[in-house]
Amino acid sequence: MKIIYATLLLVAASVAASGQSDFSKQTEAVNPPFKLGITANREKEHSDVWDFIKCAETSVGDGSMAMVAIRKTNVSDHEISKSSRAGTHSSYYVDVHDSNGNSVGLRKPNEVRMIGDDHGGHLLGTKDNLLQPGESMIDQDNVGKWLDMSTPGTYTIQVSAHISDDPKSDVVKSNIITITVLQAESKPSGDSKKAADDVPQPEADTPK
Repeated sequence: MKIIYATLLLVAASVAASGQSDFSKQTEAVNPPFKLGITANREKEHSDVWDFIKCAETSVGDGSMAMVAIRKTNVSDHEISKSSRAGTHSSYYVDVHDSNGNSVGLRKPNEVRMIGDDHGGHLLGTKDNLLQPGESMIDQDNVGKWLDMSTPGTYTIQVSAHISDDPKSDVVKSNIITITVLQAESKPSGDSKKAADDVPQPEADTPK
C-alpha cells in the first residue's frame, strides 16, 4: 500500500468553527469510497512516522501541542480526490469534546499560534490531487493551536470528511481518540522560594 504524506496548514478560525457546529448533523455514508483513521501517537518520539495501531489514547504536557495525524485511504476500485471543496479548507471537520462532553471552542484570537501560511489545504509533496485504489495519504493537524485545550483533563477527538464536493453529501467519520492534557507541575512562587531560602540551615560540625 502506497502512503503519501501531506501537511495540513492551519485553517481560518471562522471556518473551523462552522465545521465543528455541523458535525453532529452529518449523515454517515454507507459503503464509502474511502476510510479515515486518526492518531496522536508517533512510533518513536520526535519521529515523523505515526502509529495508527496503538492510537486509542495519548498524553501531552501542553494542550497547545496536541497534534493528530489523519490517514485517508482509498478503499474503492477507482481513483478519488485527495480532498474535497466541501467543508473547511482542509476538507476535514474536527470534533473535540472535553471530559464533560462539552464541545471545545476556539482559542482567543491573540492566543492562536499560526503555522505555515494562512491559505490552508495545501497538499505538500504530492504529484497530483488523486488517490489511486489502495493508496493512502496522511495529513497532520495541530488541533491544539486553534482549539482551546489549555485546561488539564481528557479530550476526545474525531474527524470527518464529505465523500464528494457537495456540502450536503454524506460523510466518512474516523475513529475516536483520547488526548490527556497533563496538569502542569506546581512550582514554588517567588515568596515561597524566598521563605525557603530564609530558613536557617544547620551549621556544619566544627572540627575539633
